[in-house]
Amino acid sequence: MASDPNQGQPDNPNSGYGTPANPHGAPENPYDAPQNPYPYSTPPPENPYPTPSYGGPYYQEAPGYVPPPSAPRPLGEAIRELPEQYVRVVTKPSPLTFVGEMGKASWDIVWVQLIGLTVINVILGYLGTLISPNAYMPTTSTTSISAATMQSIRSITLGITLGEIILIPAFFFLGMAILYGLAKAFGGQGRFVTQSYTYLLFDTPLGIISSIVSLIPFAGAFIAFVILIYRVVLAIFSIMAVHRLSGGRATAVVLIPVGVVLLLLCGLLVVFIAIVAAALQQR
Repeated sequence: MASDPNQGQPDNPNSGYGTPANPHGAPENPYDAPQNPYPYSTPPPENPYPTPSYGGPYYQEAPGYVPPPSAPRPLGEAIRELPEQYVRVVTKPSPLTFVGEMGKASWDIVWVQLIGLTVINVILGYLGTLISPNAYMPTTSTTSISAATMQSIRSITLGITLGEIILIPAFFFLGMAILYGLAKAFGGQGRFVTQSYTYLLFDTPLGIISSIVSLIPFAGAFIAFVILIYRVVLAIFSIMAVHRLSGGRATAVVLIPVGVVLLLLCGLLVVFIAIVAAALQQR
């Protein structure tokens, strides 16, 4: 038998009868291998606009930040923690401060603070009627009419003071409802109980201080006005934290009711002046 002239020779890739150049590998298929759609750069993340972390861009986590607890405290423990919370909220005005207190909100501690604020305001109001300079007016024959008039005024003032037992909680929840509705209109995400709780954390101590300094003649009114401005600032921070709103939107939520009240007062003042002027012209 004739021998094969190509025996012992390497396979010729150009030969139609030779073995493939890669006998042990799969045939090359340009469609099997995954293609890289970004050959000159790394691929972008799956979500180029990730959802912001808790609190949004308005109060990012800072050193010393403590996340809010997952559940409210028992009532006894919550009451014991109130003085420390008051100091922290009043002396460290920031949305972050309120974020750290939000998780402790519950209706029982809200009512405890509200009842305590009401009782203290009623007591201070009653003391204000007693220490009024006119309370020590002598009751001689020449001043009996004036003394009787002042006694009537004191009785009316005392009645209004006692009426605060109902008026303070009623106006508080009315104000909270207005703020809550405005916050929701601006895209707020918080709960009503959380808003009420964080609001009382500064309104209770500052309200008591304001009632005390109001007993000081002249200077007390100025100090109380300064405290009122500070309460508005803290209310804005509270709304920012609870409802995750920007500073501008939270400011609008707080100042819109204030502006409406001022307009109503101005309108009532104009009406009162007009009535007085008309009465004077008829004489």
